[in-house]
Amino acid sequence: MNKKRSYQGNPQKNSPALGATLAFLGINGILALLHGSQGCSTWIRLQLSRHFKEPIPLNSTALLEDTAIFGGWEHLKKGIAKAADKYNPQIIGVMSSGLTETFGDDMASALESLRQERPDLRELPVVLASTPDYIGSMQEGYQRTVLALISTLISSDSFSLTRSFSAFESDTIAQEIPVIAVFPGCHLSPADVDELKDIIKLFGFRPITVPDLSTSLDGHAELEPAPVVQGGTDLREISYLPRSVATFSLGLSMKKAGELLNSKYNIPHFHFSSATGLAATDSLILTLAKLSKKEIPSKLLRQRSQLLDTLADYHDQLGGKRVALALETDLLYSLATSFEEVGAQISLALAASQGEIKCFPDTIPVEVGDLEELEARASGSHLIIANSNGRQAASPLKLPHLRAGLPVFDQAGYPQKVWVGYRGTQQFFFDALNTMVS
Repeated sequence: MNKKRSYQGNPQKNSPALGATLAFLGINGILALLHGSQGCSTWIRLQLSRHFKEPIPLNSTALLEDTAIFGGWEHLKKGIAKAADKYNPQIIGVMSSGLTETFGDDMASALESLRQERPDLRELPVVLASTPDYIGSMQEGYQRTVLALISTLISSDSFSLTRSFSAFESDTIAQEIPVIAVFPGCHLSPADVDELKDIIKLFGFRPITVPDLSTSLDGHAELEPAPVVQGGTDLREISYLPRSVATFSLGLSMKKAGELLNSKYNIPHFHFSSATGLAATDSLILTLAKLSKKEIPSKLLRQRSQLLDTLADYHDQLGGKRVALALETDLLYSLATSFEEVGAQISLALAASQGEIKCFPDTIPVEVGDLEELEARASGSHLIIANSNGRQAASPLKLPHLRAGLPVFDQAGYPQKVWVGYRGTQQFFFDALNTMVS
């Protein structure tokens, strides 16, 4: 029987503010502002830049000792005003930190006070996300920020969101292409999001993805770093969400975002706990076929056939393998259920936070744990799946280690890796097999 520890010896979880930053990085023209110390924002930039190999535009209100004691309410007002005046962003996204939440800074009242003092800023969209360190991990911060984006931007008439920053209006509205709102979880890579968009387009829909990392953190070359996000979802697209024909939420944590849009505008909501694995991808494709009333494209049928052939070719090398995973909840669910589908055994499933672990099937013994626990209990497994920090557990155990999650900084190309859909599921199993035999 395992004795429970009352400490995190080698935490695998990330800061909720990091998850909030990730969500803001998928919105075009946004200036992300952390209401906290300079050190907190530097750490977030370090983690994300190591993972994506890109400069991360993140600003900070740079609280010091006196503001930590007396509060940063006025500091936040000055931070928003300075960001608006200096950089002229299309939108500002503010996230809190453990420091400011513990003191009790009221970000909403600070913003309202600033707008009273500066009437010229009243139409500038400002999204406030509450992301203290004690609410969980990266996934919880990301989830709260997506909900804040939806609540603030599509339900308010006080902002001028009618400006078009792309060819969206002429390309979509004029041609009357039906739109599907897509809320991808933080476990999906930019390449995963791009793959999902391509699948949706095959059925004649236009996906509006919130947030959309596939055009902001996809590894494209920029002439010079900018203080605001370049790429991602346009504000004009977000304002069009209430006219979507359907909403797709991908990942356990994104169900609330889909439900929010459904409750506000009665848009049919389809939730997909995973988009990796044969059964999960079948569910996504059949839903699109039913909505579009079209035949499944031959391209997807061929990809499914290729996946089935891969499973037939390698079932003896996948079935019966013992796999230990330590990941954020959404990614843990996607990969663990995919392994179960091919007959592998989940020997250990450690979530970074409580998250949505109640949604896991009874056959997966999921619990919250850190990388020290992974090292203590993964012995006897054939494969470890964790972020790059999992090497500290895999190395002494002499077990193969498949990198997944965030951060991955010791292997090239992870943000461009596709593990969703038929094609991505096939690649995931190839990656797992090759890791075990390397």
